[in-house]
Parts: sequence; structure tokens; C-alpha cells
Amino acid sequence: AVSLIALVATAGLLVWQRHVIRRTRSLAIETDHVHYQSDLLLNLAVIAALALDQYVGLAGVDPLFGLLIAGWLGWGAWKASQRAIDELMDKEWPAEKKARFVAVAARHPELKGMHDLRTRTSGNRDFVQFHVWVDPKMSIRAAHQVMDEIEARLQAEFPDVEILIHPDPEGLIDEAGRAAHEVLPQEDPA
Repeated sequence: AVSLIALVATAGLLVWQRHVIRRTRSLAIETDHVHYQSDLLLNLAVIAALALDQYVGLAGVDPLFGLLIAGWLGWGAWKASQRAIDELMDKEWPAEKKARFVAVAARHPELKGMHDLRTRTSGNRDFVQFHVWVDPKMSIRAAHQVMDEIEARLQAEFPDVEILIHPDPEGLIDEAGRAAHEVLPQEDPA
């Protein structure tokens, strides 16, 4: 009876944690979720081992269940540690996601080029920063308007992304002697 109560309580907790993980993408809760899944499996294994021993006469399966659960728990810990390392190291977005992002930004007619794109994910937030080249004769007000329009288009396609856009006059490289990492090449002025 105690194991059944523990099973029901743990199952309820797992359902709630899954909901929170979908909403927050929290690595801490996801790791704790693996821990409680192992508790649920352990309780099920105890009941199964007792039933197999009592009704089938198959004794000694509990060490096998224990090894399987330990292996599964180790795999979950490995996956969680890989994700934690990716977040701590500010791993960039996958190439396909970055390409979609650049394609949306590139649709703006005033954009002359795009460079120094940096992407990362932290918890449930994505962050992007990049520089764009605009006509050097453009006023600050007009450049600001272009940045707002590009950001609005990007937010429509990527709603949970925090975006920082830095406008540069076309062709400007911020640091002397440093080549810009072009994502979207400059237009040929000819």
C-alpha cells in the first residue's frame, strides 16, 4: 500500500514537472525530473520483483532491475551534463536556426549587409546580437527606424528572442585591422 501511494504521488509530481519544464526549459527541474522518474521506476521494480518471486517463483530479478535503472539514470545524468556544459559555454544556435534568422533579417530593403552575428541560449531565453550595414548617408532617426523594423520582423518569427542590433555605416569595420565576420555580404555599390 505504501509503494502504491508513493507511485501515485511520484506520478503526479512527474506530470507537474513536465508541465513546468515545457514552460521554463529549466535544466535544474529537468534533472530533478530524471531523479523522480528513477524513483518511480524503482518502486515499480520492487513491486514487479515481489510479484515475480511470489507468483512465478522467479527470485533474484531485483539486482537486474537495479542495474537497468542505474544505467538509465546514468544516461539521464550524461544528457543533463551535456546540456549544462552547452549553456555554460554559450553554445551557438544550430546552423539551420541561424540561417532562418538571417533570412528574415535580410528581407529588409535598407539592409546593406550583416556581420558579427552571435547567438546563444540560456535557460528558456535565446539571445542574438549582430551588426548591420546601412547607407552611411542615412540619418540617425532613419537608421533607428530601420533597426526597429528589422527587430519587429525578427520578433514575429522568433518571439522569445532577445535581440540587440548595432547599425554601422556601410563598409565600416569596428576595430582597426579586424575583418568583420560577414553573415550577409555587403551589396556591391556598382
